[in-house]
Amino acid sequence: MGAPAGGMNAATRALARYCIQQGHTPIAVHNGFRGLLDDLVDELSWLGVDAWSARGGSELGTNRFLPSIDIGAVASQFQKYRIDSVVIIGGFEGFHALLQLEEGRKHYPAFHIPMVHLPATISNNVPMTEYSLGSDTSLNALVSACDAIKQSASASRDRVFVVETQGGRCGYIATMGALAVSIRFFSPETRLTSFNAVNRPEQLLYIPLKILSPSICYVAMLDS
Repeated sequence: MGAPAGGMNAATRALARYCIQQGHTPIAVHNGFRGLLDDLVDELSWLGVDAWSARGGSELGTNRFLPSIDIGAVASQFQKYRIDSVVIIGGFEGFHALLQLEEGRKHYPAFHIPMVHLPATISNNVPMTEYSLGSDTSLNALVSACDAIKQSASASRDRVFVVETQGGRCGYIATMGALAVSIRFFSPETRLTSFNAVNRPEQLLYIPLKILSPSICYVAMLDS
């Protein structure tokens, strides 16, 4: 569910093999709930997922369609494929999807089964979750990129280097990345007013503020 994140394939591989070891039949749904409605469902085998752990993205495919697109049809597909339990791998959309399935239990007996959400998002914005799959991978990539950019920043004068990060409305990546490489940042949580704490505000003239969105995370590097 949602956008691809590092570790999704490894998690799918581990789940599939665990199910097989326990005597269950792992059923894979491609492209989320949209794929379930389109009958993009097949059985996973032990050897079929053997090389998945080293691959990026998601072999099953992801999208942001929620069960609410047709909750009744989703329940019907659960019965058709005799699904006895569900594991949703994804970010905030996966969390939201699980809530909708739980709400659907009031009207659809097919949802009266064990359901689990495994957080997997670089944003690390899943409620009641400290860490999610992919967040550490993206953070390490950001730190490596910022370390390289700092070389140019340290050789320049009277310039500000701005790095836009992913993460939606969650500033986890920008915050932790800035702390790791000792640079200033601002995020949706802190709003644009974070720039007020900069020691040399005159350098902000070099940033076209009109292109900065309050819903996007940024990391700002000031030259010395």
